Amino acid sequence: MDDSQPLTGTDVKVFQRLYNTLLELMDPPQGPMGSRIPISGIFDRSSRQAAFNIQSYFGISVDGIVGPKTYRVMGQDNFAYGGPAFGLRSLALGTSGADVKVLQNRLNCMRYASLIGQPANGSFGSSTGSAVMAFQGDNVVYRHWDMAFNGAVGPNTFDILWITAITGGRNLREGVNGFDTVGLQIMLQNLGFYRERINGYFGSATREAVREFQSVFGISVDGVAGPDTFYALGRSNPVFWYSADRFPRGRIASLSSIREISSTVDPINGDQNPYGVLLAPNTFDDTQTVLKHGDLLVSNINNAAGVMGLGSTLEHIKSGHPTRFFGGAMAPIAIATSNLGATWIADYGFNPDGSQGIVQVISPNGTLFSGGNIRRTLFAGPWGMQFNFGELYGLPVAFFSTNVLSGTIDRFTDFHPPNFNEDTVTIQIGSDFAHVGTTINTVFGPQGMIWLPMGDVLYIADGADNSISALAPVSTGQNDMGPGLTIYQGPPLNKPAGLGFNPENGNLIAVNQGDNRAIEINPRTGRVVSARLLDTTPVNPITGAGSALFGIYVALDDNGELVIYFTNDNTNTTF
Repeated sequence: MDDSQPLTGTDVKVFQRLYNTLLELMDPPQGPMGSRIPISGIFDRSSRQAAFNIQSYFGISVDGIVGPKTYRVMGQDNFAYGGPAFGLRSLALGTSGADVKVLQNRLNCMRYASLIGQPANGSFGSSTGSAVMAFQGDNVVYRHWDMAFNGAVGPNTFDILWITAITGGRNLREGVNGFDTVGLQIMLQNLGFYRERINGYFGSATREAVREFQSVFGISVDGVAGPDTFYALGRSNPVFWYSADRFPRGRIASLSSIREISSTVDPINGDQNPYGVLLAPNTFDDTQTVLKHGDLLVSNINNAAGVMGLGSTLEHIKSGHPTRFFGGAMAPIAIATSNLGATWIADYGFNPDGSQGIVQVISPNGTLFSGGNIRRTLFAGPWGMQFNFGELYGLPVAFFSTNVLSGTIDRFTDFHPPNFNEDTVTIQIGSDFAHVGTTINTVFGPQGMIWLPMGDVLYIADGADNSISALAPVSTGQNDMGPGLTIYQGPPLNKPAGLGFNPENGNLIAVNQGDNRAIEINPRTGRVVSARLLDTTPVNPITGAGSALFGIYVALDDNGELVIYFTNDNTNTTF
């Protein structure tokens, strides 16, 4: 690549995104390789300068051209394992070769090692296909990218692998430096073996960290990271992101701006006070749905007069304007969408005491299924809602709902449209969560939820005791697991409501009703890593007046930049 006649294309975008990613990953961020560049898909002067920076930093010929030597320090060695080069051809069931070995190595460095089940062998079998599908699922569900979900590795999947699975393209040993060494150092540091700077240079400290790791995990101790070591790393640290726990990348405090997207007031009856928000996923055929990939859906809990708990509408936000998606809800709180396009609603009910609480299931065209009103004696003020995308992960498909009046968590399985009320099996899988208040105006309890496939874990934010807890396994467990394991409790959580997941670093993001801030917490270390004020309105600690936040949804945009969507009750808008 050079800029005599600027090249354009997806490959240029991948280079730009990978460069920016590595700036975040290295210690310190924005360090020895310069600063971030625009992700434009045009190999312009800033891109050429990035190539200069990479070449200069890693001590190779400095010409500003991304050729074989530069690709090598970016983690792509065309001669590794004997060829063909990774990305030269599409990979699917039955293919074999060095490129398959690179694919397996890259996946084995992360949580997909448990699906492949062995070190890379260069043969694309069914287990590799399962790992590819899980990789595609993670990027569809959590990064919200528009990519294939078919278990094959074509151009689009290659691009995503380049920028998210950065280690495994070659064996790493002392003197082999590059972006893939950065990934190795991050994994070893998070596991407690590497204690130095993350700098991409494989020196003696990295060698000894590899040797220590190999000794602990029963691998041949040679200080060389190859297929056996990559596989052990993924089994030991089952994540789908590269981010140092000490210096996590993609933190919410680094978000540059807050932009209003749309009013959320229903254009027909004036319903207001938005609570739940979601981004329509791309896991279903949206040619058959009202919601399209990237559209927003918001729930309104108040009526036009501002009476809390008398709202009945869900708004479809598109092109900066709300249109009614559904008008038959009863104080809709949280919403969640399945990979097939159905929307589930946690309805508190019109009675302030929650006695009318139900869960509703809305068809992809925005109408209530004929059997879509689910009523159970377990319900006590349905409040939070989450889906597990089980079909993408080989698990039973399930929805989860919280009950704010009883401090319990319910699971819904075995449902079949349209007979959700009759067919759905509902059991209580969590209890004894903190909860206060007896009416919709006074309640706080378990609310925001995030489900992750690693360990089949459900994280729950609770505004009654300022905590985040975890239940597992939630898709398959048959018993009430009580309040689960407390991940974090106390300030700066301040009546946390909605809960999101940051796919750039694996952190949880809660929005506070008590002070209008978003709080980012590492669930593996129990450490607060970032915070961001989202609304400057002071919140009255007694009456709650001024509280703006309730719903949150986290994704990455087409350029891989972190985006947080949230509702604002003060202004009846979404951002």
